[in-house]
Amino acid sequence: MIVDLDFTLLRTDSLWEQFTALFFRRPWDALCALCALATLGRGRAQFKARIVELVDLDPAALPYRQELVDYLKAQKAQGRRVHLATAADRRTAEAVAAHVGLFDTVEASDGAHNLKGQGKAERLAERFPSGFVYAGDHAADLKVWAGAEAIVLAGASPSVARRARALGKPIEAEFKGPRAGLKVWRKALRLHQWAKNILVFVPLLLAHRYRDLHADAMVAAAFVAMGLVASATYVINDLADLAADRRHAAKRRRPFAAGDLSIAQGAGAVACLFAAGFGLAAALSPALLLGLAAYTVLTLSYTFRLKRLALIDVATLGLLYTTRIVIGGLVAQVPLSVWLLTFSMFFFFSISLAKRYAEIFAMAAKARVGAIAGRGYRADDGPAVLALGVGATVASVLIVVIYLTDEAFPSKIYHHPNWLWAAPFLLMLWSSRVWLLAGRGEMDEDPVAFALRDRFSWALAVPLLLAFARAVIR
Repeated sequence: MIVDLDFTLLRTDSLWEQFTALFFRRPWDALCALCALATLGRGRAQFKARIVELVDLDPAALPYRQELVDYLKAQKAQGRRVHLATAADRRTAEAVAAHVGLFDTVEASDGAHNLKGQGKAERLAERFPSGFVYAGDHAADLKVWAGAEAIVLAGASPSVARRARALGKPIEAEFKGPRAGLKVWRKALRLHQWAKNILVFVPLLLAHRYRDLHADAMVAAAFVAMGLVASATYVINDLADLAADRRHAAKRRRPFAAGDLSIAQGAGAVACLFAAGFGLAAALSPALLLGLAAYTVLTLSYTFRLKRLALIDVATLGLLYTTRIVIGGLVAQVPLSVWLLTFSMFFFFSISLAKRYAEIFAMAAKARVGAIAGRGYRADDGPAVLALGVGATVASVLIVVIYLTDEAFPSKIYHHPNWLWAAPFLLMLWSSRVWLLAGRGEMDEDPVAFALRDRFSWALAVPLLLAFARAVIR
């Protein structure tokens, strides 16, 4: 039994994994290696060897095709010899083979020869003249299957599987891979997080310009453009955090970490999403284009550096939420209240701290010490984070009260302003519940995502909207 590595034994490509890790850690080295491949005529085998020299790959952190591993274990138990043959660099292949502990020998690229397609077929025919069964997934494996006694399909696309069957060889086993359907892509693009972009409508709503159809259309377009760019940054974040996500109890099920989507698909999606988002912004408004660029720079700064700095990370998240409000005001061409922007910073700073507190609480509940992986917090930071978060929550509610008394009521823009007192009361009630659940260890997701699924949150949102409507209507 001969087994391929990339997208067969693994649900990912080891070279893409290594190059991606290198790109996010040392982008200049990654670009230099890529340029050497493109301009200096170095072969793929040399390129792979160079990448392996620059970055270590932890085989334990890779997503394996478990059903194939179980099949190989059963074959091994029956006395069958199992070998690994891959176009990946030998050092990578040997590390994976040592981790899996099933393979008798390893055949791989060696820095001079790229063991793929016809080259692999010839090598295996020479090594196993009495015949072999080959497990693969790629169109390049068709040349290997042509010389095999039987075929094992592992993660092959329908077109490759069809062409493999056309060879007339027995299909010993088949392990179908997950289809990258709408459900998988919806999860990868985090379309539910587009709800955060509703903040772009806030300036339009508070300025009572919601009857201006042109302004409505502009803000709606800004909502879509921000959603497209935000989804691109979420994909980048997932690609940058592959190793960390695979060690996380919940995040390891994300499509890229689990291998449901490939890194190459993610890179293509990022390019398309950025092109669509910025293209829409450029066609609509220079202000939207500029705001979207600032948002992207800030988001990527958070992804690559700021999220690892305690307190700076949550301050950045507060600024990202506030940026959405600023973009909405610029696109709708309405003045922005300093009270609104100040409230936004304090409020979103507080709920971002709630998420961090929940992570610290979970770590402390498992009796772990030290730093949280990928973050700047330690298990003993809980009391400080709790105090800062609750303090910021109280400050945000106080800012709403001051806004009502010093600006909203004297402005006379509300016909029944007393109904607005519902806002600080309901806001305090919701925020307090978030902190209560975080302290119980029941806040295991982003507070905004939590609010979208939480019935109690919707029960508070309805009277808040009704109170605002009653304050506006004559």
